Parts: sequence; structure tokens; C-alpha cells
Amino acid sequence: MKIIINAVGKEKRIAFLEEKLLVGLDIIRPSAEPQVSDIYLGTITKINRKINAAFVNIGIKENAFIHLQDIPDSYQIHEGLKLMVQVKREGNTTKAPLLTGVIEISSGSVVYSYGRAFLAISRKIEESHKVRLQQHISPLLLDNEGVILRSVAVDTKIDQIKEDILKARREMEAIIAQAKGTSRKIHEVTVSIPSILRNKPFVDADTEIICDDVRLYQELGETFTNVAYFRGKGGIFSEYNLEVAVNRLFRPTVFLKNGASIVIEKTEAMWVVDVNSANYKSKKSMNEVAFEINSSVIEEIGRQMKLRNMSGFILIDFIGGMNREQLDKLREQMLEVAKKDTTTVRVEGLSENGLMQLTRRKRQKSLLEEMQCACPTCNGNGYVSSAQTLIYQMERELRGVFASDPSYVAVTVTMDVMDAFLDEIRFDGDIDWMITDEVRPFYRISQVEHE
Repeated sequence: MKIIINAVGKEKRIAFLEEKLLVGLDIIRPSAEPQVSDIYLGTITKINRKINAAFVNIGIKENAFIHLQDIPDSYQIHEGLKLMVQVKREGNTTKAPLLTGVIEISSGSVVYSYGRAFLAISRKIEESHKVRLQQHISPLLLDNEGVILRSVAVDTKIDQIKEDILKARREMEAIIAQAKGTSRKIHEVTVSIPSILRNKPFVDADTEIICDDVRLYQELGETFTNVAYFRGKGGIFSEYNLEVAVNRLFRPTVFLKNGASIVIEKTEAMWVVDVNSANYKSKKSMNEVAFEINSSVIEEIGRQMKLRNMSGFILIDFIGGMNREQLDKLREQMLEVAKKDTTTVRVEGLSENGLMQLTRRKRQKSLLEEMQCACPTCNGNGYVSSAQTLIYQMERELRGVFASDPSYVAVTVTMDVMDAFLDEIRFDGDIDWMITDEVRPFYRISQVEHE
């Protein structure tokens, strides 16, 4: 693993490479919007028992959303109730931020929770170790405290796990004390590059790190042993061909070396991944070719899910024609890829015709939502009205305008729309055409005068 850090400027970028291939990307940028793990003192403004949820005012333009089961039992739920809440999932253009009343604090080998008593242990830890950890950690927890033991806990000394819990408890006590004030935001999670790296399970003290900021280089040197300072004149991402790699993440089509390709598109409800044979060559039977192509794209789909931060419902349309044995093998491959993802991925189903359903836990915006906005020309749907459509629409509008017997009518229009109109529409009115250089087919009735 090699880590390339671009820390010069307001936006910070962290790239994770395996054998020169980009396998992870973190982007840190200033934001006034509620971020995952921010803690607020909120007020319930409305309770909807039909959906078992409430709306909470946390001091932003739109009310946030909380499921009633995520409010600790210590609260008597009613409208006007003030309670401490944490952002569980960031909001976007169509969804409000999702909150929880069970506050989590990350601390080394544990994720500490306040508001509900429980002890959970990572599924990646073997059962024999789970029993040992449970025996040591359960007696340490107080009422209303919960702890999730991360996978690294299996190799962490018990005394260090205890210290991690005590550290989180002290931080929680300070947050509770602060909640007695009048400020809406109680605690803002400080996202620092060293903390991000420390929380990555695949990063250790000897991981190779290269960064372009002197102060960060010195700070990282206190924790990591293999840190280098980039002294090149060009950008560090350009030096390692990462600018091109990042830009490719905004394109729908991903080409594989064997000639196959996948097309990734985001809709309002889900992500859709379409597997194509493209330029793949083989003389094998149809079902063998289908399985070979489908099998070859599994790892790339897993990589793209992480890089693009795809989440929620993901539908993969594999090439059809596989037999039951091949379908089972394909599902096993995806299960192995899902295990490698630090975000929870569940393989929900695989149909006979090759449609696979996945769910991936959503906490933050996808890379697409974070970095891009809807096109002002097509309003984000990827299509605009054709010249053919516009000329019929323009004909109807002009007939309405000329019904009032104007003395002068001017229409601003693109050349393609004007040409199509004059070729196909018989219209007796006198029009002053004004040509514009809009990039899309366009018209506007820009001036109408009467005597």
C-alpha cells in the first residue's frame, strides 16, 4: 500500500494505491452543512407515528429526520423535546440529514456509544476471541454505554482497549457538559489527515506515505515511520498520474484490460451497473464467455463502489446465459469482494438472468454528489429537447402570439431550430429571426409589438 497526500490548498486529497492502481480516495473540504458524526442539541418539531419518525430542528434551513427507535429510552418523546443528536447520514438535495440519539465516538480499537447499553464485536473476529473479549470488556461498561469492538481489537492488549473506552467516556462527559449551553452545534468532528489514516484498518506504522505539505509531513512523522516529503515542482497527483484516475471516476464507462466494460449510472433510487462484453474476444461457448466476463469485472465493481462511494441500493446487470453453478460462483466472488470493503455491503440476491442486488451502507455523499452539481442546461437528466420537438412547440406558441395581430415579432433561436422550422412548418406570419450561439437547441419569442 502506498498513500499519496495532496494537502496544499483548502481541499485535501488522500489517494490509496496498490501496485500503482487507485483503490481508495478521501477528499476533505470545508463545509457548513451537517457532517457525519457532528453532534447537535436538537428540538423535536413534529412527530409522525405513521412512519415512526420525528423531525428535528438543529439550526439549519431544513429540519433533520430521526427514527423514533433511535431515540434512547431515557427520553419521554414529545414535540418540543430537546435532545442530543448525532448526524448519522448527510443530507442531499432530496433528503434531510438522518440523526440518531445514540451518540458514537471513535476511539482507537473501539466505537463508544452513549444512550443505549450493548456490546458488539466485529464479525471479522473469530468466535474464540469474541468470548475472551466479551469477558474482559462487559464489566467495564456503565449504564447507557455501548461499545463496538473493531477488528483490530483482536490484536490489541486489553489494557489498551480499556484506555480507549476511558478516553471516549471522558470525551462524552465533556460533550454532555457542553450540551447544557444554548448552542445548536455541540461538537464538530475535526477531520484531520492523521486521524483518517489511523482509522484505516489497512494502514499501519510502516505504510509508505508521500505528501506535499511540510507541516503535515512533520506531523505524520510522529506516528508513521515511512513518510516522505514530495519536492517536485508539479502537483503531486499529476506526478503519480492520479489526476487522470480521479477524473475517470466521473465518467459512466469503465474499460477493463481484457476488452470488457462496465457502465455505472446513478438514479434517484439506486445505482445501476451494466456489464458489457464490448471488445472481449473468446472462442468458448456462450455461457462460458458470459461467466468469464462477469467474473472478470467483480473486483473492478468493488473498487468502483469504494472510489465513487456508491451506497444504498445497487443493481448489477451481468451478462445473462450462465448456468446455476456459474451463478453460485459469481455470488461467492462478490461475497469475497464485499468482505474487503470497510463499509458494510450485503449481497441481497442474484436472479437466473444475472441481475444481482446489493446494498451498501450510506453515511456520506457519493463522490458524484460531493464534487458535481446538476447540469443547468439539462437539469441533471442528461437530455434536452431536440430541435424537432422545439419547432412544434414554437409553432403552437407563435400561433397564439399572431392571434393578437402583432405588428412585430422577434424570435431568438439557434440555427438548427430555425432551419428545421423553416423546412417543416408552414407559417404565414412575419418573423424577425435573431440567431444565438447556445450550445443546445433553443428558441425564445423575445419581442412582440402591437400598433
